[in-house]
Amino acid sequence: MEDEEKTGNGTGRQEGSKDISPSIYIEREEVVVPDGGWGWFIVFGSFLCHFIIGGMDRSAGLLYLYFLERFRQSAATTAWATTIASAIRLMLGPLCSFLCNKFSCRHVVIVGSLILTVTFIMTAYAPNLWTVFVTFGFIGGFGRSLAYAPAVMIVGIYFNKKRGIAVGLATSGVGFGSFAAPVIVEMAFHFYGYSGGFYILAGFAINLCIAGMLLRPLQKQRLLMAFDKRKKGCKDSCHVQVLLKENDNEAPMVQEYLSTKLHVAEKEEQLSKSQEKCKSAMNSNPKNKEIEIEQNSCCGIFRSKSKPEHPRNKYLELSLLKDFRFLSFCLAIMLFTLAFKSAFVFLPAYGKQLGNTDMESAYLVIITGAFDAVGRVFSGVVLDLKKVKRFRVYIYNIIMFLVGGVSFVIPMTGTYTQLFVVCGLYGLLIGIFISQKSVILVDLLGAEKLINSFGLLICFQGVGMLIGPPFSGFLKDINGQYENAFYVGGSSMFLGALILLTSNIRHLMLTRKGQCNEKEH
Repeated sequence: MEDEEKTGNGTGRQEGSKDISPSIYIEREEVVVPDGGWGWFIVFGSFLCHFIIGGMDRSAGLLYLYFLERFRQSAATTAWATTIASAIRLMLGPLCSFLCNKFSCRHVVIVGSLILTVTFIMTAYAPNLWTVFVTFGFIGGFGRSLAYAPAVMIVGIYFNKKRGIAVGLATSGVGFGSFAAPVIVEMAFHFYGYSGGFYILAGFAINLCIAGMLLRPLQKQRLLMAFDKRKKGCKDSCHVQVLLKENDNEAPMVQEYLSTKLHVAEKEEQLSKSQEKCKSAMNSNPKNKEIEIEQNSCCGIFRSKSKPEHPRNKYLELSLLKDFRFLSFCLAIMLFTLAFKSAFVFLPAYGKQLGNTDMESAYLVIITGAFDAVGRVFSGVVLDLKKVKRFRVYIYNIIMFLVGGVSFVIPMTGTYTQLFVVCGLYGLLIGIFISQKSVILVDLLGAEKLINSFGLLICFQGVGMLIGPPFSGFLKDINGQYENAFYVGGSSMFLGALILLTSNIRHLMLTRKGQCNEKEH
């Protein structure tokens, strides 16, 4: 964002040959973060994106069964259909960061919604599994990526003090979507068949456009906030009188200049708090008219020009990977996702292996999603407490160990009731872990790096998602059982947790060493 910008309607006046056209600015003492207000509509829009995208993603296990039944391919080959879509959604994170910096989160989400809707209609008529790979997997994954990543990024930059709560509420949409989407998918395919089911999903996906429209760019929100602030100040302290003679062709331009509130530029550098008397912005031409602007105290509407001091944000910042702690976090998330995605793809199939019906197997995903939503909201409230905030990264590390432990327990259950309870616990821990990853990124790198760092993070996450389900399907094809998928997943999570633990210990040691050096000096 540029530091200054002239108004687009060219309202300057001439005094001799000198242009004294004023520029309009928004004066800020610090970076303005709404921390509420329209920010809650941002949270709601993000919630809708997570509800739809997350719900479809968590229904991958059911779609896997429909693909398996329709195309009669092996488990490993069929698993690629849902895996490609989820992997592309995450691996294109850096591209989404670039597009959000170049355009806006709102535009990116709306375009993603339209692409995803079209791909569901195309998949309804796919003649073979290889066509599904292209339509549902690659193109559909691209649409999901455009709709998902911006919905996470924008919440993090709209909030500061309440970031944990806001992110928790927004991402809880995945949990609620996991609760509702499997039922919708099961009923749609049961009553309308394969093609009709995907038409229902297309109608589901087009609602992402509504969510995208709520994602007002932060720059515009700052402009509106600053304008409202100036407007209230002017009512109390400013008196503007404009005297124009009739038949003055400049009058419409002056009126538009004074009334326009979006043709303003944002001033990034800190300005002086002291009020200044506004000089006369326009001088009259004695032959044609007389314009007089009187202002008792400055409203900050007219400001002198200044050169920008801050460079534009980088569209793609790969140098972040040089940060050891951030790189370790990316690797940990990659290993976690490798296991997590496998569990959700094969959980319904494992339920059927135990002798349960299709609907009972779908309920496993539903209960996991319900507790996922509870975990996301709960973690947002608890981890945002002042006494807990400074330990947030370390608590996050512990949660990762716990999720790995529960993954080992799932294949040890012998009854449906036991599996039902363990899935609830699994969903609770998953919700805590996934919902706070953008908050942890801010703790590691700062809010100003969130958009670029989140794109890189979910790219690593996509690699894990690409590897996990096909590898687990390969293990199932070897011995005909799904238990190995959960054992391998638990081991992967433990390895990721150990990598994250190593980086946290290293950070603590360096921090204490720096404190000791400061005391010595």
